[in-house]
Amino acid sequence: MSDTAVKDEAVDDSGTVITPSQQLREKLSAFRFNDEMSPSLRRSPRGRTPRPGRYAKFEEVDSELPTSPSAAAGLSSKKRSRTVERKVKAEDSGAVQKKARASRSSSPKKRQVAPPEKYAHLDPLSDHLGEGSDMLDVLFCGINPGQMSATVGHHFAHPTNHFWRCLHGAGLTDRLLSASEDGTLPGRFGLGMTNLVERPSAEAAELASSEFTAGAPALLRKIVERRPRTVCFVGKAIWESFIRAAAPPSKSPHPPFAVSGSGSESTTAQIFPNGIGTGGSRTPRPSESPKRSPSAKKSKSSAVSFVYDLQPYKVVHDTPDAVVRETLFFVVVSTSGLVAGYQLPEKTKQFTLLKQRLDELRNGSLDTSAMVAIPSVMS
Repeated sequence: MSDTAVKDEAVDDSGTVITPSQQLREKLSAFRFNDEMSPSLRRSPRGRTPRPGRYAKFEEVDSELPTSPSAAAGLSSKKRSRTVERKVKAEDSGAVQKKARASRSSSPKKRQVAPPEKYAHLDPLSDHLGEGSDMLDVLFCGINPGQMSATVGHHFAHPTNHFWRCLHGAGLTDRLLSASEDGTLPGRFGLGMTNLVERPSAEAAELASSEFTAGAPALLRKIVERRPRTVCFVGKAIWESFIRAAAPPSKSPHPPFAVSGSGSESTTAQIFPNGIGTGGSRTPRPSESPKRSPSAKKSKSSAVSFVYDLQPYKVVHDTPDAVVRETLFFVVVSTSGLVAGYQLPEKTKQFTLLKQRLDELRNGSLDTSAMVAIPSVMS
C-alpha cells in the first residue's frame, strides 16, 4: 500500500482501518428512513372534519398533494375548455329557442287561397229574402258560408258565433233563435240573410280578393229587387270590398265620418260631412286591420277611426211602385268568435245601434239628403 492511501484511511478504536467509502456510508446512514422516528402516512382528510391530535399539523400538509406546474396547467386548461363548451352550448340552445319563438310570433301560419275542389263537397247556403219586395227591414250580408254552416245548411251555425245572441240581445228578435230557424226570419221579424261570396270555406282567408269584388254586382241586384230598408254588413272587410266595386271613386265622400270625443263610447251628436245622422251611442273602435307600427306616418284619412254605424251611401229606388224609397248601409263587426278584440257585449251594442237607426228611419227622423247615391246597376 502506498503512503498516499494510508493517509486517506482512518483507524477505529480496535485498530481496524476504515476506508473512505466506509466513512461515506456512515455519514449517509444518518439520513436513512426510520419507521420509529417518522410519522406514519395517513389518508387525506379531504371531505371529512380533521380530528385534533398529535399529527394534525402533518395531516394538513400531507392532504395538499403536490402536483407539477405542467399538470396543474393541464387541469386548469381542461376545466376552462369544459366551462366554455357548456356556455357555448347553452347560448346556442337559447338562441335557437329564441329564434323559434320569434318565428312563431312574428310569422304565424297563414292560410292560402283554397282551390274550388277543396270544398266542392259542401253546398252554398240558400238566401232568405222573403216573398216579395219592400218587406225586409234589414238584409244581413255575411262573408261566405263557413264550413260548419255549409255542413248543416244554416247561416251562422258555428256554436262560437255571436250572431244569434246579438240579434236577441239587441231586441231584433223576441227570443234567442237557433241557426236552424234562419228561414223564419223574413216572415216573423223582417230580417233577411245572404252572403257576398257563395262558395263555402273554413276561413275567409281562403277566398281570393277577386271573389269579393265579383260578388258585389249580385248583391246590388238583390238590393234593387227586394228593396230592404237597410243592408247590414257583418264585417268591415266585406263592406269595403262592396263599396269599392259599387261606388264611383269621384263620388266617394272623404272622410266618411268625423266622430267627436276620444272614448270608446259617446252620446254626443254624430257629425257626418254634411250633417247626416241624428246622434246616439256609437262604438268608434279601431278598424279590424292590423295595427301600424308607431313609426309609420299616418295620413289625414287614416287618422279617422272607422265607425261601426250607418255609412254615408244609399241606393235610391225610383220605381213607381216602390214603398221603400232608399236603402241605407250599416256595418257591424264580424260576429265570429275568432274576433277577440270585440266581445259579445260590444257586438250587442252595435246591433242595438242598428235597431235604433232602423227606428229613426221608420219615424222619419233620420236625414239622408247628404248621402251619396250609388248607381243601381254596376257596369
